[in-house]
Amino acid sequence: MPALRALIIDDDEPIRIMLAAIVRQAGFVVETARDGREAIDKLQDDGTYNCVLLDLMMPHVNGYDVLQYISRTQPELLRRTIVATAVPEREVDRDLKHPVFKVHYKPFELPRLIADLRLCAAS
Repeated sequence: MPALRALIIDDDEPIRIMLAAIVRQAGFVVETARDGREAIDKLQDDGTYNCVLLDLMMPHVNGYDVLQYISRTQPELLRRTIVATAVPEREVDRDLKHPVFKVHYKPFELPRLIADLRLCAAS
C-alpha cells in the first residue's frame, strides 16, 4: 500500500515544523510549503496528495488563492483539504467560497486534527 502523502502549507515556520513532525508521526509522508506560491508550485509539480493542511493568511499568495487554484485544477482535492487558521470563525464563514473537508482554528486540538487528517486521507 502506498504511503499517505500530506502537504502542509503555513508561513509560520515553528507551526509548519511542528505540524510536519506530528503528521509524520501519524504515518504520512510530508511535504511543506512556506506560502501559497510555493504550495501552488508543489501542486503543479506533483499534486498527488492524500490531504492538504492549509493556512489562510500568508504573504505573497494566501490560502484563499490556493483554494481557488485547487478548485480550478484539482477540484476533488478540495474534499481532502483541511483549513488550519487563526482567522476568526465569522470571517472564515464569510470569506470561504470553496467547500473543504474541515476547518480547524488555532490553537489546534492536535488529537482532533490528526483524526481529521486520517479521515480526510481515507475519503
